Amino acid sequence: MKYRKISIGLALVCTLLTGCAGSEDQNAPVEEATKTEVEESSAEESAQEQLSETSQEGSFSENAAPQVETGTNYRDWYSEDGACWLMHAENVSVSVSGESYEALSDAVAGWNEEQVEEFWESCEEFYGYAAEEAAYAEWDADSYYYSVWREAELCRVDESVLSLTILSYAYTGGAHGNSGYTGVTFDAQSGEILALSDILADEDGFQSAAQQWIVEKLAAEHGDELFEDYAETVEAMWETEPDWYLDAEGITFVFDPYEVGPYAMGAAFVCCPYDEFDTYMKEDYAGMSDTGVGRFSVNMDVETEAGTLRIEMPADEDYGMAPVSLDLNGEALDVGEFGSFGEAYLLHLSDGRSFVLFDVDYASDDYVSFLYEITDGSPVLRSRLEDVSLQGGTVGTEVQTLRIHLDVLGSYDAYMDYVIGENGELMQTEDVFEIRSDNYPWRVLTVARELPVTVDGQATVLPVGTRIRITGSDNAGTAYYRDEDSGEKGSISYARGDGEDTWELYIDDVSEYEYFEMIPYAG
Repeated sequence: MKYRKISIGLALVCTLLTGCAGSEDQNAPVEEATKTEVEESSAEESAQEQLSETSQEGSFSENAAPQVETGTNYRDWYSEDGACWLMHAENVSVSVSGESYEALSDAVAGWNEEQVEEFWESCEEFYGYAAEEAAYAEWDADSYYYSVWREAELCRVDESVLSLTILSYAYTGGAHGNSGYTGVTFDAQSGEILALSDILADEDGFQSAAQQWIVEKLAAEHGDELFEDYAETVEAMWETEPDWYLDAEGITFVFDPYEVGPYAMGAAFVCCPYDEFDTYMKEDYAGMSDTGVGRFSVNMDVETEAGTLRIEMPADEDYGMAPVSLDLNGEALDVGEFGSFGEAYLLHLSDGRSFVLFDVDYASDDYVSFLYEITDGSPVLRSRLEDVSLQGGTVGTEVQTLRIHLDVLGSYDAYMDYVIGENGELMQTEDVFEIRSDNYPWRVLTVARELPVTVDGQATVLPVGTRIRITGSDNAGTAYYRDEDSGEKGSISYARGDGEDTWELYIDDVSEYEYFEMIPYAG
């Protein structure tokens, strides 16, 4: 399995769950539905394997923050006759490397092995339930019925800690699935998984102050949505280890759906900031180190080496556009007006520079990503990337893996590695945007007329009936594909139309729609 090495950061692609409709070919009960050959693929398989790698500007720094490697495994279960797609599953895999972080590397490896094994065991259990229901339920052969996945996201990593959140989700029919968050925090030096008591110098004092803080913040944020006994739930959470993680702001506590409010309210997050609670914490954990990455929230002050940082976006009750501003030490910059805020990270690079990376959305996944340098205490815009977001990507001190919406022979979420250059700008490290494999059958393009392609540098054609998946594109005239049956790889040259026709692609002056039975464009 191939993994992408990144400095720090974890985030995996979320699955859009689909419902199931009836199909005439699947009315018969499936008495002994069994798993067919399991298909596993890494999220790191890409069209880039067809090209020589371009040189990166910048390199990984030694003796910096831990380096984290992540990958996604996909598995699918079908009925014995292959007619029913019973279940789709995605599982995150995590490992760590880096000079002087051997203990952390070993600890994460052991934790990861256990987590991965437990996840696949639970999937076998879910699959059994799905197989039983297949005898009574009917659904479209192109849609899975059950879906189970785990994703991980970086919250903070530096020379002191590696803190992650793990989101687990299972859809097993009905109106909606069920989800839950689990925080896990490692000591970066010893590799020990830290309990809340391990990072506190005054546990009793912290619990007393934090309990009141959490109750008040939940009331201010969620009001009448909360259950009547939510305060009692907060009081009782100290009896067992609550779900928490460390980020750039402080200690954040997570309450899953149904814990303090109904499912419609979603999960609730309450941060106990370092500047309010550091007196109760051990020094090594009460704030980020000189080199590292930490996530933070909109509309909340974050203390940095450069001063007090705040990204402001007032709530818009009418779901319209709202102004976004970035404030550092009282110097505010207008970012623009957007429909919603995405994610934000504070980056302390090993060369001493500091940056803020965040994304905002106009509407309907129309993201823009911004990179501001704050090294000298005054915010300076370094990069603005249209149609690029942090969603599903990774954030690190050395490499940023960001997502771009790609409309090339279908609509895809594609990914690109960026580095922060000497001038502070985000720069692509490669020419090809990677489309990660997801196993979905609706992504397969079936050739309807002989398709001109290039294979191993030679011009040729794909015959009618050939099934291919698009694996990447430079978004400038070349798409890369993999033959679904033979595994052969090649490229397709295309041109965009002019004027109002820019949404349509042409291959040898022939519309893309004439070459394929169906093209999976969104909308």
